[in-house]
Amino acid sequence: MFLGYLIFTFPVVAVISLLCYLPVYLYGRKRGRKLPLIRHLTVYALLGVVWSILFLTIFWGGFPGQFPVEYHFLNLIPFIWVKETYAMGFQKMIQQLLLNIAMFVPLGLFWAAVFPSLRKWWRVMCSVLLFALCIETVQYFIGRSADVDDLIMNTVGGVIGYGIFKLLDLGFHKKAWWKNAIERQ
Repeated sequence: MFLGYLIFTFPVVAVISLLCYLPVYLYGRKRGRKLPLIRHLTVYALLGVVWSILFLTIFWGGFPGQFPVEYHFLNLIPFIWVKETYAMGFQKMIQQLLLNIAMFVPLGLFWAAVFPSLRKWWRVMCSVLLFALCIETVQYFIGRSADVDDLIMNTVGGVIGYGIFKLLDLGFHKKAWWKNAIERQ
């Protein structure tokens, strides 16, 4: 499944991200703001991460043919999978939970890199939580499941991504390319 995603959707996500970034780039050029290439790549990578997450969670498999959707599944009991295994089985459930973490790790890393105001762990945690909550809400209304465990795992992934950002910042804070990538003077 993941290999199919890479082969078939990576070019689409890359083009959509480029189309989203192009107005930002042109506006900055018009105002006389010249950024280093690595900064452009950092912001572009964030857009790619956001579109990839949206594609995997909302657009993968397409929308249902009719609205309103008749299927709605909502789990508000945290970690219920420990006691009650869904139809997919315990092993598949664990795999899905780990993928929910992994999917949001780049988001936590790039949000902290792109937005200086998000360079505190709790701000990344809150923003990732809000983003994941929006996704889970949309999923519920388009006929997919909305699960508090997904919300928890997505948030954990974002915080892990922030931790990776802090480790990178600790190791590269004196490097000019790193300062340019995260816009630090």
